[in-house]
Amino acid sequence: MSPNIDNPAYLLQLVTSGLTNGALYALVALAVVLVYKTTSHINLAQGEMATLGAFAVFELGRHGVPVWIAIGIALVLSFLFGAGLERGLIRPLEKRGVFPVILATLALFLIINALVAIFWGTQPVAAPRPFPSGIEDKFDILTGPPPFFITHVALGILAVLVALLVGLWLLLEKTKLGLGYRAVAANREAAEVMGIPVGRMFMFGWGIAAALGTLAAGLVAETAGTLDFNSMAAILIFGLAAATLGGFDSVPGAAVGGLALGLVMAVVPGVFTFIKGDLSLVIALIVVLVVLLVRPQGLFGTKTLERV
Repeated sequence: MSPNIDNPAYLLQLVTSGLTNGALYALVALAVVLVYKTTSHINLAQGEMATLGAFAVFELGRHGVPVWIAIGIALVLSFLFGAGLERGLIRPLEKRGVFPVILATLALFLIINALVAIFWGTQPVAAPRPFPSGIEDKFDILTGPPPFFITHVALGILAVLVALLVGLWLLLEKTKLGLGYRAVAANREAAEVMGIPVGRMFMFGWGIAAALGTLAAGLVAETAGTLDFNSMAAILIFGLAAATLGGFDSVPGAAVGGLALGLVMAVVPGVFTFIKGDLSLVIALIVVLVVLLVRPQGLFGTKTLERV
């Protein structure tokens, strides 16, 4: 047990760190879920597409574009890239079965990873910094020891997650586009009969997912301090675990799953100090497995009913 187990500042710092990392996992999980809800496919290249978008932000910033304008441009480019991939590659392969789509996303993972390494090299570069991240950029809450503070980056990441969840709710619940997307996610065949452009909804899901991934990669890079061609490799695994925990067809579940996973990975090793390194990931995945044994569709997923 940690000797600081009875110190409120220490525990609060663990919770804050867990929620911040969990918000990043949630962003990736949201991207995975938005693709899966309509197409029932898991995009294995989601992390590499996000890394490519983050390098677009880096490149624009290197040419003097302000960081938030660079992020906005990169989000638009990522949306178009994701939508184009669905229309030009995934949709034709989908007619041949699920396995070709899986292989295609795996191939995209390898291709994009290699291209990023070729164009920007294998050495880390300076990360985009959308939020102030200096030593003094924090709010001191408790003086300690140990002290408890919340950084501007942590607050910014959590604020981005909340804003995105509100924006997605408004988009999916209050607009015709969102209604069409939800109709396709609920029943593709019925939506097609009703005249809803199913193909456009697929493109929309892939595009939004690619944009969310780019935003997540930029924030991951800021928390790490650097950006490289493998920046999203581990985060994609955590995002997939969060989506599994929350439910692959639930947007709120992706957010809850990511935050819960982040808390587990921060609090458990922080309290039980003999758990170090990759064991924290093992603990988190054990939690996911337990949930799947009890509730295979995840905490908020929809149970599949089969008629016989």
